[in-house]
This record gives sequence, structure tokens and C-alpha cells, in this order.
Amino acid sequence: MSLRPYTLLATLMALFPTTTALAQDCPNPPGWLPGNLPELLFEHHIWATEILPPDPNDPRRLNLCHADLSGLDLSEVNLSYANLSISRSAGTNFKGANLKGAKFDGAYITGSDFEGSRLDRASFRGVEITGSHFAYADMDDSLFQNSKLHASDFTGSRFAKAKFWRSQLSDLKMPNTALSRSVFIESHLTKIDFSGADLSRASFFQTTLSQVNFYFADLSRADLRQATIQEVTFKEALLYLSDLTTLNIGEEKPGHIGEFCHNLTRARDWQLSYRPKRFLCGAQILPGKYDLK
Repeated sequence: MSLRPYTLLATLMALFPTTTALAQDCPNPPGWLPGNLPELLFEHHIWATEILPPDPNDPRRLNLCHADLSGLDLSEVNLSYANLSISRSAGTNFKGANLKGAKFDGAYITGSDFEGSRLDRASFRGVEITGSHFAYADMDDSLFQNSKLHASDFTGSRFAKAKFWRSQLSDLKMPNTALSRSVFIESHLTKIDFSGADLSRASFFQTTLSQVNFYFADLSRADLRQATIQEVTFKEALLYLSDLTTLNIGEEKPGHIGEFCHNLTRARDWQLSYRPKRFLCGAQILPGKYDLK
């Protein structure tokens, strides 16, 4: 697997605007909320459901940048492709809402409910999410850059091809999530429950994983090159053709390697993982016998 796609992605990410730039571009005052919000929501719904592809510059497109949406009930509402950047949502109900392609850049979200909502292709650059509920949400192709996700529940959610760039994820419930082909680059994952998750072909390039639970997770063909792990559980995880060639387990003294091997050998198909010979761990099949390509 070449490093060039990750280098290209990093270059493209660096071009994205900062939260400060977003605030300067927002025409609305901080903490505002339009008095005719129901009317605006209706007009936005008409715009978003037109037969022809909706024009992003159409004035009917909802622009709630800088809005304080705290305490509102926006369940089942169509907010697809709406601008919710640098907004505040404390105790907001988005349950079952259509937020496809919505822009949450720079937003602050706490104690809010997104259960069963549609958030595919949504943008979460510079967002802070804490104490919120995203169980069974569709977040495929979503983007997290320089974001902070803490103490939230993503049980059973979909994150296929989602991108996490220089983000901090801590104390998250993510069992049975679908994260196939998701990408974590230069991120920090702490106290994450990935038990039963589909992480096939996921990438953890240059990412730090601490106290992460991969119990029964599918890590087949996953890329763990240059990832750093500490107190990571691989018990019953599927490691078929996963790439551990430059995995950093910390200090590589014989005792530490022995602890790593004890952890690794509790996984399924660990013998077929692609890894350096110092992590042979008693396998009869030499690492690298089967070509990842």
C-alpha cells in the first residue's frame, strides 16, 4: 500500500478554511435564531427535494451559521446540505433528521440526540462533540478534521469511507459500527469500544490508539502502519491480511514483545497478518508469505 494517497489527502486537508475564517464569512450574529424558522425549514425542504440538482447558491438553502439551536426539536426535519457551521446545539433533538451533506464546521454539540439520523457526507471540521447520542446514524463519507469527539454513543452507526484527520476521539461507544475503508490519519483514539465493529480495509496511519477494544472486530486488510498502540485488545479480532509491518508497540524489549504476542495470538487469522519477523509470535506461516495486493 503506497503512502502517496495519505500525503495527497494531508495536502488537501491543509487547504480547508479554519474556524476563524468561517466566522468571518458568516453574515449572522453569534447566538441568533430566525423568528420565522418553520417557514425557512419549509422553503429549504422544497429546495432540497427538487427534481433537478438543487443550486447551492439558491437563497432558499438554509444558512444557520452562528445559530444557537439549543433545546430545539428538529427530529425528522430535512436539513440536507444546510449550513450549520459554528452553530451551538445543546440538548437539541435531531433524531431521525435528514442531515445529508450538512456543514457542521466549527460547531459545538453537547447532550444532543442524532439517533437514526442521516449524516452521510456531512462535514465536521473543527467540531466539538460531547455527551451526545448518534446510535444507528448513517455517517458514511463524513469528514472530521481537527475535531474532538468525547463521551458519546455511536453504537451501530455507519462510517464507511469516513475520514478522521488530526482528530481526538475519547471515551466513545462504537460497538457494531460499520467503518469499512474509513481513514484515521494522525489522530488520537483513547478509550474506544470497537467491539464487533467492521473495520475491514480501514487505515490507522500514524494514529495513536490507547485503551482501544477490538474484541470481535473485523480488521481484515486494515492498515496499521506507523500506528502506535498501548493497551489495545485484539481478542477474537479478525486480522486476516492486516498490515502490521511498521506497527509501534512501544519499547521492544523481549518481555514487552511477549506481552504483545500474547495479545496478538488471541485474534483470529493473526498468522496471516503482514508483520515483521520479530513479531513472528510462534506462527508456522512466515509474515508476508501472502501478498497484500
